[in-house]
Amino acid sequence: MAKYSNLAIAFILLLLSGWMSQVNAQQSGDYRSSGSGNWTDASNWEVFNGIAWIPATNYPGEVAGTNTVFILGGETISLGSTIPFPVQSLIVGDGTGATDTFQVSNTANLNTPLIDLQTGGFAIWTSNVTLTLPSGAAFILTGGVLDNGNPCSAAKRLVIGSRIYSTCNGGAGADYSFEDLNNGGGSLAVTPSSNSPVCEGTDLTLFANPSGAGSGGATFSWSGTGPGGYSFSSTQQDPMISGLLAGSYSYSLTITDSSGFSYTNSISATVLSGVTITTQPGDQQGMPGSMSIFSITASGVSAYQWQVSTDGGISYSDLSDGAKYSGSQTGVLQVSNIGNQDDGNIFRVQIQAASAGCPQVASDPAVLNVVVTSVISNRRITFRVNH
Repeated sequence: MAKYSNLAIAFILLLLSGWMSQVNAQQSGDYRSSGSGNWTDASNWEVFNGIAWIPATNYPGEVAGTNTVFILGGETISLGSTIPFPVQSLIVGDGTGATDTFQVSNTANLNTPLIDLQTGGFAIWTSNVTLTLPSGAAFILTGGVLDNGNPCSAAKRLVIGSRIYSTCNGGAGADYSFEDLNNGGGSLAVTPSSNSPVCEGTDLTLFANPSGAGSGGATFSWSGTGPGGYSFSSTQQDPMISGLLAGSYSYSLTITDSSGFSYTNSISATVLSGVTITTQPGDQQGMPGSMSIFSITASGVSAYQWQVSTDGGISYSDLSDGAKYSGSQTGVLQVSNIGNQDDGNIFRVQIQAASAGCPQVASDPAVLNVVVTSVISNRRITFRVNH
């Protein structure tokens, strides 16, 4: 039996992992090319039925329910007509080495918010025709190429909404040329993201991630909604937001270039419940041999750990239940049979949040004062032992 090096095995596993990730990412209603030819020829497509890829009986967008459409496997698909129903997105290029081609062969209208030329993807207008996308759509390049070779004319057009967004040579009143799109990463777009999920008390940062021609001098407009009537607006590219309550939030971002063209995209963000302390531990006073109790009231808690410091709060040690302490992993700590040696000890509790990933919270420190009472000449004298 052939023997493989660890490096070779690791490489094979990496390939299998990538392949499995791609398979698992499919959704019912996705299409992928299985041959070259016209978009409207169903025999050029396979559809994912939720379990496996099967031969398609309709072309993408012929009936309602088309999700993502992939042109891959070195195939060439030509579009030259109006597609009746919306397509969630069109991805061209699978990065395997062969060129995957999207051809605009005649005047066409594709109702999709996104065309993405990825690595290995290629788009070409084969004649002087127009491809129209709906208002607010994006034609982006994340590794792919838009053909701008000869013959290049203003009659090769990309229209977004009712606007001539780009032509091959930039003429006909277009905002950009095909070369501009190649250099800029496609049409104007944003792919908003955030550092979500975050915990209460932690800042949420939104990132615009602008791309495309004209993004360098673009302006930004954020809006947001959330729990309790929360609303948000900002013109910063990457705003930071403080003081959010636990819950789900929605943010929308519009980017606008200097020519007035805009693109909008949205994201959701989650703020997890952190620890909320409503009552902090208080200083306690007791006589030798008695018991003192330290307590805390908090919500959003999964675990408690009481600690003690005998050096004035410089360092703390975890407590455990025994003859001296009880409730060391609860909200109430009992210190039994206190003595002079306990005077001045400082207690606090570390609280673990119930939401995974949220940080521990330390309570305020509380001091134990030991009081000694003596009777001298029938008079009671109370004094505190200081060390």
